[in-house]
Amino acid sequence: MKKLIIAFRFILATSAAATAYAGNGADNVLYIKSSKLASPLVERWITEYAKVNPAVQFRLADQSVTPDNVSLSLVLSGKNTGENGAANAHTVYFGEYAILPITAKESAASQELSKKKLNGKRLKELFFEKNILSEDAGDAEPQQPFTVYSGSGKTSLSEAFASWFGYTPSSLRGKHISGDDIFLNTAISKDRTGVSFNALSNIFDVKSRKLKENITILPLDVKKEFAASLSEAATVDDAIRLLETENIDLVPTGKIGFACRSGEAAVHDFLVWVLTRGKAFNHEYGILNLNERTLAAQIEQVRKGDTASSSLLTKLISDIQ
Repeated sequence: MKKLIIAFRFILATSAAATAYAGNGADNVLYIKSSKLASPLVERWITEYAKVNPAVQFRLADQSVTPDNVSLSLVLSGKNTGENGAANAHTVYFGEYAILPITAKESAASQELSKKKLNGKRLKELFFEKNILSEDAGDAEPQQPFTVYSGSGKTSLSEAFASWFGYTPSSLRGKHISGDDIFLNTAISKDRTGVSFNALSNIFDVKSRKLKENITILPLDVKKEFAASLSEAATVDDAIRLLETENIDLVPTGKIGFACRSGEAAVHDFLVWVLTRGKAFNHEYGILNLNERTLAAQIEQVRKGDTASSSLLTKLISDIQ
């Protein structure tokens, strides 16, 4: 906490000569491009931020908003893969996502796969095409009677999931669904053989904290004390507590943040708020918090950014003291 206070005091000092954004007027709208993975959280941020800084309006960008008019774009970064953000932009991360394998409740896939826990080898055999050049290619089990559904959009988790296990998205078996990854839930609910993977924020209901209707988590071969937090009976809070404290090889995780252009003081202010006050809403929407070291690095990234509103930073510093 002491490091955070020092960092924000530095931001305040370096921005003392900046021109506050409020002079631009409340009719100036800045757009944020997001997927369903984080859009409920971003909408909450927009609402809460307006209470402390009503001089600027943020909105989620729809299809009518051109890329040139987007100030912040959601980006993902994971093991063995780079961020998928816009060119000529720097990235500020605000949390982490976690991906779990799923199927529909009472489906043929659920009934069959619940009989055995999935270790790394079984997950690879289930979701990926076998590489004929692989040393263990001859040891593969016969093709399994399940249909894999994966996303194909720019903000899809397919690249993060595949790279975690040492593959590319093109190696994913089955059917590739265009559009947001939220549609993968629909796809498996209509196919008794369907299996997929998705982020906590897409498979848990943020109100009940339980899995969404007709969704179940495929059983993973993890330690006995971890299994309950990754089961059908678990809440999103159970999963978050576990994954923020333990590194589990079978659960892909990665950073989630915004790609942003330089030169927008209002965006800079918003990011300051997200990293201090906004992070309090992460868990509510299925997003893991960054560890202290990573958060400090993101604060340093913001510190090197553009100008920020002195009055806003003064309030934030006062709040965390």
